[in-house]
This record gives sequence, C-alpha cells and structure tokens, in this order.
Amino acid sequence: MDFTAPSADQGLCFAISAQGQWRDAGRHHDPGAVAALHIIDEVTPLAAASPLLAPVILQHRVNALLGHPRRLAGTGIRLNWTTVHVHVDPEDTRTAHTRTRLEARRRAEWEAKQLRMAQAVAYRDQLREDPTLVLAQMLLDAPQTVTDQTISLIPRIAEQVAAHAPGATWVQTARLLDAWFRDMAPDAKRFIIDRLCTVAAEFGGEYLAEQVEKAHRSDIPDSPAATAE
Repeated sequence: MDFTAPSADQGLCFAISAQGQWRDAGRHHDPGAVAALHIIDEVTPLAAASPLLAPVILQHRVNALLGHPRRLAGTGIRLNWTTVHVHVDPEDTRTAHTRTRLEARRRAEWEAKQLRMAQAVAYRDQLREDPTLVLAQMLLDAPQTVTDQTISLIPRIAEQVAAHAPGATWVQTARLLDAWFRDMAPDAKRFIIDRLCTVAAEFGGEYLAEQVEKAHRSDIPDSPAATAE
C-alpha cells in the first residue's frame, strides 16, 4: 500500500510504500484494512518528528519498529512481517533545502546582530567607566582611524552615553565630584573622605564606607588629628 505522512517540515510530506504479510483468525471482516491502519498509525508519528531531508533515517526507524511479528490486540490479526520504503518528491526536496539555507542565513544574521549588540554594550560600558579604554582599543585594532578629531570626540560621546544611562544623574554627579575633588590639598581630601564615610555609616552604608576608605587609603595620607590619636 502507498500513503503520505506529514514530515517535521511544515507542508511537506513523505511518500510511504509498505508491504507485509498478515494472518487472520477470522474475527474481522476486513483484516487488510486493520493491518494497513496499524502501519499508518505507527509510521505517522515517526514521520512527523523527522526532517524531510532525512528519509533514510526514517525508513530505518520504521522498519526497526515494524520488522518483527506482532499480534494486533483485540483483532485476531497477526502481522508476520512488514517492510516500508520512504520516498521524497524531488520538488519537496528542493523546497526543504531552500528552507534550510534560509533558516541558516536567518540564524547567522541573528547571531551577528547579537554580537554587534554585545559589542555595543561593551563599548557603552567602557565609555561610562573610562573613555580612554575605548581609545586604547581603537589604537590596537585600527590605529589609522585615530585622529585628533577622534580623540576630542570620545569624551563628548562619553558624556552623552552617561547622560542617557540608567542612573545618569548620579553618573554626572560623580564626574562633578571627581573634577572638584581632584585638585584639593591632601588634608582637605582626607577631611571629605572621613566625613563621607561617617555619613554613609550613619545611614546603614557601612560597606560603602569601607570601600570608599579602601579606595582612597593609598593616595590620601591620614589627617594629623587621626595620627595624633
């Protein structure tokens, strides 16, 4: 008998040809139909899970399943043997190959887009934290693209990135504080850090106070008052 079975590729079917031998105990008036329906029921789910471009694999699976004698429960019919051949229409094969190529191209484009997004995120984060890292990377990857204009643009781009980042107000505040703090005398820096740590600790920020103190320990000497104690 011949029939078609839908494949895992939407709209494309396998052509199935089955031969077999059955024996009837006289309990059914159309034992051939029962045997044929059993074969169809066994083949169909296997075909639905198989790509159209893998007919040989499907054929082996079906024959491994149906290639031994079995009794069909409640029918009195025994299948002595069954052999199944799987075919694919050439036009369907071309369609499946085209779909595979398109899917591979779509996946490659998606992966390339994800890579570009990841690179953009990395550049954005570098610009927020330290614009000179971006400049250093450009010098390593493409030194011919680095000009005086590039060097002047990077800080301006970094400011725009920071302005549109989550918590942008605090990023701008941190930059202002850094510019104000940078040229202070060591005693003044020590006083501000001590006061900041005290305020942080009063509002439950003991960890923050410890990290701030650790960050400035090497570049700001202890105040005379602290040394005297």
